[in-house]
Amino acid sequence: MKTTANRDLKASQTDTPIIWAVGGGKGGVGKSIVSILLALSLARRGHSTILVDADLGAANLHTLMGIKTPVRTLNDFLNRKYRQLRQICIKTEVDNLGLICGASEVLTMANLQFAQKTKIFKSIQTLPARHVVLDLGAGASFNVLDFFLIAHFPIVVLTSQPVSIQNAYAFVRNAVYRRLTRTVSQKPSVLELIKAAMDPKNENQLRTIQELLAAVENASGSKYSSILRESVGNIKPLLVTNMIRHENEQKAARIIQMVAQKYLTVQARDLGSIKWDAAVAGAVSEMVPINKLPRQTPALQNANEIIAKTLTGDEGAPSN
Repeated sequence: MKTTANRDLKASQTDTPIIWAVGGGKGGVGKSIVSILLALSLARRGHSTILVDADLGAANLHTLMGIKTPVRTLNDFLNRKYRQLRQICIKTEVDNLGLICGASEVLTMANLQFAQKTKIFKSIQTLPARHVVLDLGAGASFNVLDFFLIAHFPIVVLTSQPVSIQNAYAFVRNAVYRRLTRTVSQKPSVLELIKAAMDPKNENQLRTIQELLAAVENASGSKYSSILRESVGNIKPLLVTNMIRHENEQKAARIIQMVAQKYLTVQARDLGSIKWDAAVAGAVSEMVPINKLPRQTPALQNANEIIAKTLTGDEGAPSN
């Protein structure tokens, strides 16, 4: 496949890229596959796109893209071999699509220092692409949540399995409390209230964000409760149900929407679903690059629908 359109990756760009972060609960929901499908859809629409393997400590995007041994990885950037992320971005066989590989062989990658994380965040914002898609690690570590929270489009991937729905909601809840603790990190009294509320069985019996905000206002005044309310209001997770086999499985995201609204006052948006696809499953098991799949593959078509629904005809990204 020709790579002439990759010239967009080299072009200077004044605007910061639109950041997509693909996270979820625990492993097994297909986050990496969803990340690739979304990046392929964006690139094939003519948008310069960079796919970043931010699954620190368990990188595998390069394998799924048919690259056996990456010549440059995030570890090279963190070790100051390269000054900018753009320098470790490699071309793929897909027009408009670049890839930044992770480094699964380096155990310390999973435990980034604050300065290292900040360095990555700042460099992501200078990448020469219209869209940057971050494939996050499994679980809800601080690293994962912090990457998730910088995104314009923070996507939570789940399946219709009850455990997956539970894990996806827990991920959203953890993201909310991570944002709150960082918002008032310099106010110890408020911070202690938030940390206490993170325990569902807390002695203050704070079960919802509304109850927490009321407690904060009672203890520290309306200033901090207003700041926290605005902070929570800026969290707008996007839900994608993956590997569905039956139409009724699409209701999984609705459960999270209702619970997140009730307990977290968070407005989650359902972007739709991606069907279980024998072609995708076969490609993974046979080590065939996902980007080699025909465009009419159902999963790719579903990803196209999700991209269209997310962008809603507007190239701008929502504030977050």
